[in-house]
Amino acid sequence: MKIAVVDDEKLWLKRVEDFLEHYYSGREVDITYYLSGKNFLNENKKSDIILMDIEMPVINGFEAIERYKTRFPEAVIIILTTHDEYIKKGFIFEAFRYVDKTAMDKELSEALKSAERKLDGGKTMFLKVLRVGEVAVKIRDIIYIETMKRHVIVHIKKDLLLCGNTISEMEKELAEEGFFRVHRSYLINLRCVDSFCKTDIKMSNGDMAMLSARKSAEFKKNLMEYRYYIANG
Repeated sequence: MKIAVVDDEKLWLKRVEDFLEHYYSGREVDITYYLSGKNFLNENKKSDIILMDIEMPVINGFEAIERYKTRFPEAVIIILTTHDEYIKKGFIFEAFRYVDKTAMDKELSEALKSAERKLDGGKTMFLKVLRVGEVAVKIRDIIYIETMKRHVIVHIKKDLLLCGNTISEMEKELAEEGFFRVHRSYLINLRCVDSFCKTDIKMSNGDMAMLSARKSAEFKKNLMEYRYYIANG
């Protein structure tokens, strides 16, 4: 497991370092420390868990998170802060936990345990891939599903699968897994939404999914509720 800690204050960085050394004693964990959001982004290193301070010069924590998640959307973000007012804003960036620096010993342990469970989890579904047969795919790896003519195409990380399942069957199976039917031809993973406008949704892989006008209000409601759920574990 790889962890990144980003904080421009050396005192707080040292406190986090001491905590993590004790917490992960005897376990193989790759931990990298950064004194600025700029250095963190410039290194462009994939990490599983990010402990991110918010108030930093040049590039603040929210900007660093937003830019990092475009490259590594599956990273679990834990925000370190002493200001409660940042929590609401953090929902936009799908932060997983908010840890009060002044109560770090109590809160960070729970946050890390929950983050590890999140990383280790991931349900699997079986797809009827044409000319291949039944294939097991982790649900969290599915970015979106679309229908094209008579086929169903499942878009996963760095690949796509042509399947014999119907989109309605998949919608039913994924109903409790954070997926939403935004258009008759598109079923999307809410976790993988990058941005959206009136008629289109940009997914984490850069693809665009169509957003039905009659589904727009329900989609926005579901997306906000899902991000709130993820942020609060």
